[in-house]
Amino acid sequence: MKLHRLLVLTALCVLLDLRFASHGAVPDSLALSEFARIMTAFSEAPGHFPGDNFVTNESSYLHVVPTVIELGKRGGVYIGVGTEQNFSYIAASRPDIAFIVDIRRENLLQHLLYKALFTQARDRTSFLMLLFSRKYRDGESDAIGRPDRTASVTEILDYIETSTTADSLLFVENWKRLRREIRRYGIEDRDDLDKMLYIYRSFYEKQLSIRYAETPLGNGLSYPAFRDLMAGKTKEGEYASFLSTEDAFGFVKHLHLKNLVIPVVGNFAGGKALRAIGTFAEAHETSVSVFYVSNVEYFLINHFYYVFKWYVANVDALPIDEHSLMIRSYLGVESHPRRVGRHLSTSTAHHIGTFLESYRRGAYTRTKPVWWRFWPWDSPFWSGGGHSYYHLVIMGDLCP
Repeated sequence: MKLHRLLVLTALCVLLDLRFASHGAVPDSLALSEFARIMTAFSEAPGHFPGDNFVTNESSYLHVVPTVIELGKRGGVYIGVGTEQNFSYIAASRPDIAFIVDIRRENLLQHLLYKALFTQARDRTSFLMLLFSRKYRDGESDAIGRPDRTASVTEILDYIETSTTADSLLFVENWKRLRREIRRYGIEDRDDLDKMLYIYRSFYEKQLSIRYAETPLGNGLSYPAFRDLMAGKTKEGEYASFLSTEDAFGFVKHLHLKNLVIPVVGNFAGGKALRAIGTFAEAHETSVSVFYVSNVEYFLINHFYYVFKWYVANVDALPIDEHSLMIRSYLGVESHPRRVGRHLSTSTAHHIGTFLESYRRGAYTRTKPVWWRFWPWDSPFWSGGGHSYYHLVIMGDLCP
């Protein structure tokens, strides 16, 4: 089994070395055909994850932005997982290219929908109006009261809610436009298009209140709505989402226009996606600047020990330097020592190199197994191999 995996990885790396060896520095842009080819070539077979995951459930995700800006570096390769929270991390870290790796194919499709939205929206206001299929109220002109480039994100959100209205006919027309754009990305399969329509319709039906899940949490809290996520702040009280400024939105839009935000179907412990991205980075003489892992490590460490070891081996194969950062999110019954207020999650930043060095020293193992729970599920889980996810996420913490 191990020998077979090693041979597959070796063959893959040789193939990718040949494919990208002559490219040199990260290109300023990619042709759509190359974008589609990389998206397909780097992807693995999809897996399953419960729920639609239309938006993040990490209310604390912006707390690490000042750390990313201060201790990270611009340029390089960004790797992330999940949905729209990646755009805020991309806006903060300003990479040369970004890969969004998720085990769900639906996540890849949602990012292609976002790509079409960024392509067609001229600014933050038009982006939200297109995302939620909203039009100006009868008798009102877009020139009256429309937020300008200097408007705050809350002013724009208020404007969307008070001066525009959702429209079903506009939703149909918008989808036709978006579908034409999406087909340019190589998506022609009927099932894929139907799934993307389902995603787009969900945003239309739930509007700014769309959230990760409507599940009652039983503790007086609820998952954050899209509006709350976009109007989220750092611990210092500053707006920091990709809609916080026109400059942040513009950077993400520009990267999309250059076809440099590439969604990939992949497993962090798999044998293809992360390895392919690492080989791409090495061939283009760059390194990983930010690796946003969310709470994926929880699902890996809860499997047999070798699954987490495969993940660590994949991280170890990525080209990094002393500025390369990892962003984690903790959601658990145990209160994280750096939890802020009543946030559902705690987001932390770490040096990737420190994580790898600590792992080699055995810092992520304990002599006795640890019982722990992963909220919001009620049943306890056994931490396979005596590892503790709670121990994992609090070590190497760079956040103040």
